[in-house]
Amino acid sequence: MKKLAIFTFLLKIIGFIIASWFLVHILSIFGVFLALAYPLWYLFGFKRIPCLWCQIKKAQFCTFSHSIFDSGLILVFTLFSLGLVFAEAKIIFKMGFPPTAKTVSFVIPTKGQYRLGEIFPMKIEISGVKTPINAVQADLGFDSKKIQIVDISTNESFANIFIQKEINNEVGYARLTGGLPNPGFFSEHGVFGSVFFKGITPGIVQIKFLPSSMVLANDGRGSNVLKDLASASYLILPEKLSQEEEEIQKSIILKPNVLGESNENTKMKFYEEKGVLGTQVVKDIEKVKKFDLGKKILEILEKIDRFILSLWARLTGLTSSFFTSRFYRA
Repeated sequence: MKKLAIFTFLLKIIGFIIASWFLVHILSIFGVFLALAYPLWYLFGFKRIPCLWCQIKKAQFCTFSHSIFDSGLILVFTLFSLGLVFAEAKIIFKMGFPPTAKTVSFVIPTKGQYRLGEIFPMKIEISGVKTPINAVQADLGFDSKKIQIVDISTNESFANIFIQKEINNEVGYARLTGGLPNPGFFSEHGVFGSVFFKGITPGIVQIKFLPSSMVLANDGRGSNVLKDLASASYLILPEKLSQEEEEIQKSIILKPNVLGESNENTKMKFYEEKGVLGTQVVKDIEKVKKFDLGKKILEILEKIDRFILSLWARLTGLTSSFFTSRFYRA
């Protein structure tokens, strides 16, 4: 019986919270109209409407002044409700809703053909930066039976802090994670890094960015603004490189500072050179795909709050910056 009583009490609390939420949001939309209508109802003879003054003072007769009091009280409650909606919207915004617009894409060479044993670079660039970014995670998947990664270079990168550079040629995964401090990177195009592949088996091979890849905006919430995942197909020819050609390309491609001054010494690196990717990336992808009920609920709440605030911004003639753009900066 005690457990049943506790369960009943919890249900009542939950019901009260839900009812209060609906009351606040309904009042924030229609409260002003209700406040204006109260004196009109009295003037038009609807004297039997609920009177808050009479309920408070236990008065036996209702007058027009009572309806004015009721109107003012409803207006106060309405403004209070609108303030609660504003606060709720701001909290939800801090939690990442609405998300910052996804505009960024990875750009890589979409095609090419190379000989067996030839080391070729695949430069990773980003484009479509509309909001400053401060972190990038590039996760690559490839057929390790046909190509392998020799190295990942950050020599030309706009990022100057790197926390992960991991290569796993056994399962065909690679990750490069880096960024830069505030105010972040803000340019239409930028080079993040270069991956050096080596063809080991003839045939067509596809290289693609994995769903666990991210580009995080410098918006105070770390919003992922990556809108799509690039992929490329390369042809590995059966013709082999000679031993002399292999030595030459290694000295030129893998040691770029031979051709000019390297800026690698300006990079801050906090990673260890080891390949540990594979299982963890698969888990990350499954996590991205997983349905999140809480996220869906917050998305719905955000849309309701945005509708209410935008409605009153339009009705009062205030600029959208007064209500919405103070926290809706997507």
